[in-house]
Amino acid sequence: MIDKMRLTAASAIMLALSGCGFITPHDEGYFRFHAEEARLVVTRCERGQETGSDCAAAAQAVAATNRETKGTTANGAR
Repeated sequence: MIDKMRLTAASAIMLALSGCGFITPHDEGYFRFHAEEARLVVTRCERGQETGSDCAAAAQAVAATNRETKGTTANGAR
């Protein structure tokens, strides 16, 4: 009985740990489509609350969005 419980517990732990690989970081394209989330991620990264490749991708997306917005504003203000 104890062996069966250990086997079940070990299987559950292995399944939980293997599931961690299913979460993939978002890329710049994702964050360009989800601009508000990108700004939130950038803020969290600046505060040290978040790290990883999401920080770089979100920062690139925010920068690209800002460039596009400034370009549109500059062209429209002529």
